[in-house]
Amino acid sequence: MQKVLLTVLTLVLVSTLGFAEMKLKLISDFTGETNSSFINNNLESNLNLSVAQEVVPPADMKEFVKGMIILGLLADVTFPLGGDEDFGHIAGTGFSGHAMIGYVVANSWLLTLRGGYIKYGEQTTSGNDFGADYTWTNNYSQIPILLGAYYLFNTNSKFKPYIGLALGLIIQNYKFEGTYSYDFGGQTYTDTETADKSSSGFGMVPALGTYYLLGSVMLNLAVEYNILFGGLELTADDFTYNPSSLGKINGTSGITQEETYSESYTISSFSVLLGVSFPIGK
Repeated sequence: MQKVLLTVLTLVLVSTLGFAEMKLKLISDFTGETNSSFINNNLESNLNLSVAQEVVPPADMKEFVKGMIILGLLADVTFPLGGDEDFGHIAGTGFSGHAMIGYVVANSWLLTLRGGYIKYGEQTTSGNDFGADYTWTNNYSQIPILLGAYYLFNTNSKFKPYIGLALGLIIQNYKFEGTYSYDFGGQTYTDTETADKSSSGFGMVPALGTYYLLGSVMLNLAVEYNILFGGLELTADDFTYNPSSLGKINGTSGITQEETYSESYTISSFSVLLGVSFPIGK
């Protein structure tokens, strides 16, 4: 009985293999494919084998895409406002650098976070007062940390004009060095006066500019107005007076420190900004 069953199973197996080979041969004759290529093609089709392509911003990219992350470096020239009687008295033309990260929340809206450093030009004043020759040197700088929102106009071109506003913290630092030289008893003596004051306040920076899209690179050109609310307040307590050796011995000097001194400056400026940014995908 076992021999009969083994014989039947063998016949069924041989018949099945023969039928499968015949079927493959018929398909091969009909399609022109070999058995091996036919099997490989069916395996690839059934398994959906494919290699994911790297997403690269096209060279002709004309739109910001929702979810895009942007990294940028910015530099600008800053002109203090107010003239010699105000902010311009303590700060000259400034230069700055900033780092920025942005996120496109919609095709027409860009949110940014940026931080930077602005170094204004040194301002020096010289003259003669009450028989003493004086030189005043002023230095001023800022560290802005700003969160901005910008609306991008849809132009269907590589140029993307925008308008927006940034708000945040601005840390300012003011330094002063003064020298006063005077003659006494046939000799020249020099008194010095210094100040080094840091403070922070709320800042606002409206901007108008444009992006120019170059695929994986974006150029940025903008004009900005910068204002620090509260400005800069200086009093006599912010200054340290250092009399010369003659003043220390005799209690005399070329100047008299004003204990009631108080002065304030409106801190505002105008900037022209140039930057380069890189989209890093979604």
